[in-house]
Amino acid sequence: MTQQRTHRTLLGIAAAAVLIATACAPSGGPSASSTTTTQETPVAGGRVIRGSFSDIRVLNPVVSTDATSTQVISLMYDTLINVDPKTGTPVPWMGKWTVSADNQTFSWEIDAKANWSDGKPVIAEDFLARAKATARSKLTTQKSNWADVEGFADYRDGKATAISGITIDTANPKKFTVHFTRSFCPALLQVFGSAPIPSHVFGKYTVDNDPTKNIDTAPENAAPAAVSGPFKFKEWRKGDQVILSRNDGYWRGAPYLDEFVQKVVADSTVQAAQLKTGELTLGAIQPGDYDDLSKSDNLKLYEWKDNGYVYIGWRLNNPNVPFLQDKRIRQALAYGLDMSTVVQSVVLGHGEKQLYNTPSVSWAYPGTAGYNDYKFDAGKAEQLIKDAGYTKGSDGFYAKDGKTLGWTIVTNQGNKTRETFLQVAAEQYKKIGVKINPKVEDFTTLVPKLNSGSNEIETIIIGWQLGNDPDLYSIWHSSNIARADQAGNNFVGYNNPDLDKLIEQGRGPNCGQDVRKNLYAQANKILNEDQPYNFGFSQNRILATDKRIRGIEPGSFSPDATWNVEKWWIKQ
Repeated sequence: MTQQRTHRTLLGIAAAAVLIATACAPSGGPSASSTTTTQETPVAGGRVIRGSFSDIRVLNPVVSTDATSTQVISLMYDTLINVDPKTGTPVPWMGKWTVSADNQTFSWEIDAKANWSDGKPVIAEDFLARAKATARSKLTTQKSNWADVEGFADYRDGKATAISGITIDTANPKKFTVHFTRSFCPALLQVFGSAPIPSHVFGKYTVDNDPTKNIDTAPENAAPAAVSGPFKFKEWRKGDQVILSRNDGYWRGAPYLDEFVQKVVADSTVQAAQLKTGELTLGAIQPGDYDDLSKSDNLKLYEWKDNGYVYIGWRLNNPNVPFLQDKRIRQALAYGLDMSTVVQSVVLGHGEKQLYNTPSVSWAYPGTAGYNDYKFDAGKAEQLIKDAGYTKGSDGFYAKDGKTLGWTIVTNQGNKTRETFLQVAAEQYKKIGVKINPKVEDFTTLVPKLNSGSNEIETIIIGWQLGNDPDLYSIWHSSNIARADQAGNNFVGYNNPDLDKLIEQGRGPNCGQDVRKNLYAQANKILNEDQPYNFGFSQNRILATDKRIRGIEPGSFSPDATWNVEKWWIKQ
């Protein structure tokens, strides 16, 4: 699972770096090394077939809330900016910008060459279409990214028929300005990392004077008619595969590959086997398959630290599991799960224990000093449970008021690492008197339940893919608690006014990196203490590819490594 993301570097997650006060951003693209092997000449042709545990759910960047869909979307929709895959530094992509001295007004010009696959130019109206679609959608989880754009909230609520803070240059349709109500630190990537959508396709679905009209059910969400990225939509065979074909009119130059295919292979063991036989030529693999696949003559493996983590989410607002509202129980669950052993036995050392939300690759990572590492202590775990008023019965499980301390933990089917984590957690929790019912479910059915705050989910093992900005708003602010009438990323229903205040301060007006790092260190301290998640572990990304594929250059801020996919080619 992942927060919303919109480019090949999955920009719309929680993205941006510190704003540059008054200057233009640096020119050029991401600064990784050359994308072709020395003395080899790229040739056009061929297809890449990537394995995926689950099918996509949608092909529109506004309403996508899962990484599986967004990985495909990002190949079709370009964003105004990109980020360096190694450092997360923002760089121009489809546009260039300047920002006012007070960090409140951004002036943009879209590249003159940028165009849609149907030949129409990408213009400022397309960025405005994205803003309006986001404001009116009931499925998107991105509204909080745009909340500080002047007039966005009024348009969202139907109080205005325009977003007053977005102004298009009447003399140049590729120029526009966006004014914020305050200095908004994550603006660059959270707002301008949102891919424009073709206004000539989607504009008809968002009606300015009718807030009930939106793009949520647009047929183009499943079959994009016009795209701006290196690949365009060809076919979606639901439950099987989605096929993209080369966009010969791509504004940065046509890619070398003929097609990019994402194929559903729901079991990681089967994925590994198909990588060995060549049925798949690209796939993220599980740690348990690393040794075997590293010996395969036809494969090359890449490994790098991830900007994300796998966690157990405790549903604090689910009336079916009232036990979890007690912090003592959540802390007991932290002490009662030996995460150091989990990292070795479940991810086989390809990762590290996570103590809070911010991963170690982030510039805001505060280290471990001063944070509780919840070193495994079964005795302490049981004492906390007793302190909460529970008594152990003859069956070995704790209970209070006739109710056994236990619930269901669900994870997505086919991900062997998470399934193993679930089994280990259930076994270890049993030893401290907590009864767990393990359950697996298809990812495509889990996501809408999470986004809507469904009480069918009691607790969950899943993962976040984060962006290059440490902003916590989307996942942890109380305004983003998932509801039936509005999707949200705060699945667990965590509501802490002190944390809300720190999160809000982290968004501005002081955007100094040291200031923000200190605020997020305090926020992570609260999360570490309160344990709304067991923060689990950060699992390294391991990518297996056909050895003939050239141009792949992974980085922590391009989780699927496709930031430069237009430069990939296959050696014959």
